[in-house]
Amino acid sequence: MKVAVLSDIHGNAVALNYTIEDLKSLGISKIVILGDVVMKGPMPSESLEILRNSDLEIVAWVKGNTDLWFEEITDNFIPSTKREKELYTYYKYAKDNLEEDQLLFIKELPLECSITLNGVKILCVHGTPQSIVEAIDSSVSEEEMKRAVKGVKEQVILSGHSHTSFIGEVDNKKIFNVGSVGNSLDGDDRISYGILDFTDNEMKLVNRRISYPLNEVIDMAVNNKFPYLEEYKKVILTASME
Repeated sequence: MKVAVLSDIHGNAVALNYTIEDLKSLGISKIVILGDVVMKGPMPSESLEILRNSDLEIVAWVKGNTDLWFEEITDNFIPSTKREKELYTYYKYAKDNLEEDQLLFIKELPLECSITLNGVKILCVHGTPQSIVEAIDSSVSEEEMKRAVKGVKEQVILSGHSHTSFIGEVDNKKIFNVGSVGNSLDGDDRISYGILDFTDNEMKLVNRRISYPLNEVIDMAVNNKFPYLEEYKKVILTASME
């Protein structure tokens, strides 16, 4: 059995479609979703519906930090800083492009989910078991990792948030940051997602990278009048926030 783990799609339905085609070609039918599906990207509704209408079996789906914006920000919010203005603009774009039932679906997602696959207990979170806005990757010290996994009873922790893939272990807990499907930030512009491979009763953590046509999602951003377009182009093409 193989299970795909997707995180940080960020409204990039082009990358998401390529991801689903890829995992199906590998014979994968089960997926875990670690949040940040719709915001901030040019195709929020399409991205959500691809997953909701897919014939894939979703075994877990948790909320990401940008999903929380729908609860933390309101239409009456008055930004007081440049950063707050940006967040509000992304929030308005996504909200204006989603139906009420889609917004309700996102709001009702859990913050974490504990599942058992092939006898292995797995904790699914967006950031860390302690915080939805922190991450575990190669930039985090061992001591910080130990604090992040303190109290976790599961054997494996699946996460995202930093858009940088990472596989490691601390205090006998395997940690798998699967990177980002729609907005990689590790200098590699390819899609990043995870595969849990239970072949031969041994679990392997595999980081899968695949290419997709970047120009297609940029064209969609232009056509859909996505805000902060030049910034979005740069991030997609360079896979970096720098």
